[in-house]
Amino acid sequence: MPIELVHNRVAGVNYDSQMPLDPFADDPNDPASFLSPDEPAPPLTDEERLHVTQDLALVARFREELTPHGILGIFFLCEDCDDLHYYDWDIMASNMAATLRGELAPVHEPSLNPDVDAYVPWDYAAGFLDGINTSRR
Repeated sequence: MPIELVHNRVAGVNYDSQMPLDPFADDPNDPASFLSPDEPAPPLTDEERLHVTQDLALVARFREELTPHGILGIFFLCEDCDDLHYYDWDIMASNMAATLRGELAPVHEPSLNPDVDAYVPWDYAAGFLDGINTSRR
């Protein structure tokens, strides 16, 4: 979904059934509307674009291979809050695609009560693919 800024608000967001609804949706007094817009991100270098493109292809493979095993996405340790953040495959892909288009990642909230057993670290997912590729040789 393309994103456009409207009066310092994001006009489009990712929808995920596990996410709580935005309590300020369509509220003209949304506190976020009073924030200054973010500085645009600098354009990706060719090397960064290549890495994001490769990661996006990996997310598609992760989804294909891990979803049948009950894995819904990736988790990361957030350096800002020191908590784990859980990202479904769609959110990961959407964020990477936005980056490749030179856009800010779509607004999303973490799942309210994610099934923590259904998410794995990036390195686990990559290792899982390596194991599958080795066994198929």
